[in-house]
Amino acid sequence: MIMYDFPPFRPPSEASSYLIRVIRGCNWNRCKFCRMYKSIKFQLRSKEEIMRDIDEMHKFFPPSNTAFLGDSDPLIHPDICEIIAYLKKRYPEIKRITAYARAKSIAEMPEDKLEMLKDVGLTRIHMGLESGNNEILELVKKGVTDEGLIKAGKKVVKFFELTYYVMVGLGGIEKSIEHVRDTAKVINSVKPTFVRIRTLTIFPNTPMAHLKDKITPLNAYQQLDELQMLIEKINVPTYFTCDHVFNYLFTKDGIIFTGVDGFIPDEKDRMLSELESARKMIKSLERTGIQVFTCNQMYNMGLISL
Repeated sequence: MIMYDFPPFRPPSEASSYLIRVIRGCNWNRCKFCRMYKSIKFQLRSKEEIMRDIDEMHKFFPPSNTAFLGDSDPLIHPDICEIIAYLKKRYPEIKRITAYARAKSIAEMPEDKLEMLKDVGLTRIHMGLESGNNEILELVKKGVTDEGLIKAGKKVVKFFELTYYVMVGLGGIEKSIEHVRDTAKVINSVKPTFVRIRTLTIFPNTPMAHLKDKITPLNAYQQLDELQMLIEKINVPTYFTCDHVFNYLFTKDGIIFTGVDGFIPDEKDRMLSELESARKMIKSLERTGIQVFTCNQMYNMGLISL
């Protein structure tokens, strides 16, 4: 029996999308903060396998007008334009087609290929920015510099919507200010459609865990401080969202904060006000002896699983 090959990961915003696996794993797979593809050998799937999955996907998913291409960097597939064109032909009701992409791959990709991808139907690219600070990028082995991130981002926004993923806390307490300053610089240079926050969570027995002497995880107050500084420093139109559990704050009784979301600049003041309210709530709880924890702390205490 032939089984559909699902991508193992997709952004939360693609929860209702058709999922098409174009490649398996990650062609870089060295980022110390990431555990997504560590057990998967990188492989380009054959065009025939992918076309078969496209033919069969209506059996595995409810009807949708969006589709997501996985795994980590599917636009490098030599047949990607043909694959997307076939997807649109088989399911003309699809209005949005999105994909993960590595910044380095996009930076090196000819613009005429990006234009071809737009012409056949690709509409949005999800790209990990993580940090705009070169020392941090080198420390966590991101495999790209701030210049590469800006070059890739500017190429993407010529043709597509762009989601940048930013990792609050990636510089630790040690480089919090530099992390925010340089990350905002990249965002302001590129003007992405979306900025999506993923606060650093360090998993045991991962390369990131070996950097604990250089990167001290943020506590709840510091997490809110970084969010505030980042929102304050972004001065271009974008949608800013904390749409992931890694951004939550907890007491041992449950979730007390899920992040902030809104358009910058129109909703910047509201988001900053919500962050201030979260600080006041934490102070109030701590006065009564109730501790507030980050996702990183909750995971390492064994109180949540991720």
